[in-house]
Order: sequence, then structure tokens, then C-alpha cells
Amino acid sequence: MTKQSHIERTANEPRDPSLHTITISCITEVTPTIRLFRLDISPNDSIKFLPGQWVDLYPPANANVPKPGGFTITSSPSLAQPSSSPPHHPATILARSPDGSGNQAQHVQHGYIELAIQASPLNPAAAYLFRPTPQLLHTQVRVRIGGSFTFPPPSLSEHVNASLRKVVFVAGGMGINPLMSMLSWLGEQGDDGRFDAEVRVLYSVKDPRGMNSSNGNDNVDGDGVVREGREILFLERIVELFKAPTRLKGGLRLFLTGSEGDRSGNDKNVVKCADGVEVPFMRRRMAVKDVEEALGCDKEDAVAYVCGVPAMTDEFVQALVSPGGFGMDEKRVLFEKWW
Repeated sequence: MTKQSHIERTANEPRDPSLHTITISCITEVTPTIRLFRLDISPNDSIKFLPGQWVDLYPPANANVPKPGGFTITSSPSLAQPSSSPPHHPATILARSPDGSGNQAQHVQHGYIELAIQASPLNPAAAYLFRPTPQLLHTQVRVRIGGSFTFPPPSLSEHVNASLRKVVFVAGGMGINPLMSMLSWLGEQGDDGRFDAEVRVLYSVKDPRGMNSSNGNDNVDGDGVVREGREILFLERIVELFKAPTRLKGGLRLFLTGSEGDRSGNDKNVVKCADGVEVPFMRRRMAVKDVEEALGCDKEDAVAYVCGVPAMTDEFVQALVSPGGFGMDEKRVLFEKWW
């Protein structure tokens, strides 16, 4: 059976008719197989999207990629709008004063969207985006906004959304991508006091120690194995969202898979972030019971977002909505499968 392309899988999803030309301005290597892209929006253009949506991404015509790739936007919609920026900021344009003289010029940061993309040699669009960085920087691609896996939940009324007591985000691997956009947007609402529900994040991902062991770098110190937050996609960003009391209230549970642990017995089961925060983790796969515990007795006033590989997503969603199981209202369990 031939694997469906992104366009074929999402044929029934809503799409904006507009195509936008944007510029690759920054590429960050998160791991050897994951890149973070910042794509600047032209000052003469504007892109609007909901937290959780994705883009059809069309590489340049000379790349010979016949179909667009589908990649989730990981930034908040607010960052797609231009904003003031210090003069030394690397991504600025010079705005002239109303009289055109430039005497009262100010620096304006480009609006942008962010994409986190995993290497996939069999996906032509992803393969293009894993060309050597110098070949990609400052080049242009085209994007179209699409998708219905968004926050606030489109399946619930505005009144019900306003009365939510808890939001539980469940991510497996790269399934964190749409949830990161939602979390970032919710953090902004918390800053302004517009969102007061409890937020729980359950994140299951491969142990970075396992990734490092292939190149002989075990990151060992006197306390045993050191796992660093920067090695896990968006971990430090999520931790930061929960640190400020005016932002998100709730917490994170981290699950690391694919590790046998430190044979010396010194492994502390924590990931160390750049600011000194230590994030504890469970050395196992996330289970349905973990999600049910996070929802607790609030399932009538909560929503759950699940995003991961198809087998995981199907298992979790079915268990949550099953009348003989956890019994949540189907409208309160939203999901997207990461292929």
C-alpha cells in the first residue's frame, strides 16, 4: 500500500486559500534529526492562524518537489505580527517616519512563524529542508495555512470554553508541535489574566541519552548521567511557561523511553535545564492511566488534546471516550495523528 502524501491525508481539512511567500531566516539544530526553523513574514504581508494549525509548505520550483509537505506551526499566532525590537536585533527592518525622512526611524521586528521539522528522507519537502544550512538560509518558500486541531476547542461553544477548569495536553514525540503553539498562546492569555484553567502536560519522548550514546557522548558527571533540557524539543520552553505564577498553573510530567538507565545506580531521573531547574521523569512509556489521572474528577469541565503516532493516539482517544472506560464526552477529546 502506497503511503499517502500530506495533501492526500488532509484533503478534507479546512485550508486558507492564500499562499504566502516567507523567508528562512534562522535554522537551529535541536538534535541531529530535528531542526527548528524561523520563517520571516514580509512586512507587506500578514499571516493569521489559530494555535495548533499547520502549513502546506512548497519548496522553490527549482527544488523539484512535486507536492507540498505538511508541517505544524509551533509558535504563537501573536509572533506572526510585527513588533518593536532593539536596534541590534538581527531580524529587523528600518521603518521610516511618516514624512519619509527616516529621522525618527524605529526598528520593527518581522512577524514570523516557527516550524520544528524532523528528518525524513522519504518525505521530499522534509528532505529539502535538511539540505546544508547555508543552502537554505535567506531563501524563500511558500506556505498555506490549514487544519482544524486548534485551541480553543472548535467542538465546544464559546460559553463552554470560557468555563473550562482543566486542559490536558498529551504528546508523543513530535506530537508536541501543535501543543507547543497552544501552550505558548495560553501563556500569553495567562499573562493578561484571561485564562485561569489548570494546564497539565504529559510528554513522552526518546531519552536523549540514547541519542547521545550513538556518538560516544554519554554526558556523564559525578552524579551519573546528565540529560540536558536543550536536547529535548521544547522542554525548556514548557518549563518556563509554568515558572511564572501569572502565566500557566498546573504542571508537566515527562516520560523518557528507550533508556536502560545508569548501571552505576547514580542516575537521578532528572533532566537539567539551562536555568538550573531539574525536571523529573518517568523511565517508561506514557500509559492511558497517566492521562486519566491528569484529568481526574474534572472530566466534565475539561478538555484533552492528544497528538502522537497513530497507534498511540488511537489507543488513548478510544480509552478516554469509551462508555465502558473513562467515559469522556467525545467533543472534549481532540486529537491529531503525527505520521
